[in-house]
Amino acid sequence: MIERFHLAFRAGLINRFGEIPTASKLAIEFNLRNFQSKPISRESARKWINGQSMPETARLKTLIGWLNLDASFIYSTTLIEKVNIPLEIDSLKDRAKVEAYGRRKIEMLAHAALNFVTPLAAVLNTEGVIILVNGAWRSAAMLYPKLKGGSLGCEGVNYLAVCEKARGLGSEEANKVARSIREVITENTKTFTSKYPCHSNGDKRWFEVKVSAYKHLDDVCCVVTHVPITEATFMKKN
Repeated sequence: MIERFHLAFRAGLINRFGEIPTASKLAIEFNLRNFQSKPISRESARKWINGQSMPETARLKTLIGWLNLDASFIYSTTLIEKVNIPLEIDSLKDRAKVEAYGRRKIEMLAHAALNFVTPLAAVLNTEGVIILVNGAWRSAAMLYPKLKGGSLGCEGVNYLAVCEKARGLGSEEANKVARSIREVITENTKTFTSKYPCHSNGDKRWFEVKVSAYKHLDDVCCVVTHVPITEATFMKKN
């Protein structure tokens, strides 16, 4: 249930704010509308945003009303039960509901598959905005202080703009990735791969970044992955 809440919640936040808000802003805005339970802390808001926890019933009802979340999707016990809806659909409205559940099932399976992937992976839209990340990417973003608990490195953030505006150490590689993202999105079929160092606290680490495009009918998205290759790099040098 927490995964379904997380998907619906983040989509609701983007629809409401145009992006994923900071934990502080979310806590303030939620507390202004929450009359059924105690105010939430910034830490609680951060955990909701990052999918680490979900609100108890009273707070969840407030979120459903405020962000116009799909309660039936959040509370559904399984994905399979939605597939078993009778085929004798009496109205266009009922048919639309069944089709919506089918789309959500595909989204949930895609999200699960993305989390199964070991490399850090993110999916961007044609504007360079992150629309989905896997667990490895989210965990890495949460551990990086400058990303403020992951809120500045996950869904709703314009990854292309971040790479283009990078300055200082590592900015050359980031700018190169930005140019490659634009080229990949424009040409659809092009793939970009590059190796780069990412040293910190005395540890020498190397990664390989790969940017590729996926097109379905008229829709195009960009997939960015970062794979740790430190061990392979040391083996080559030795």
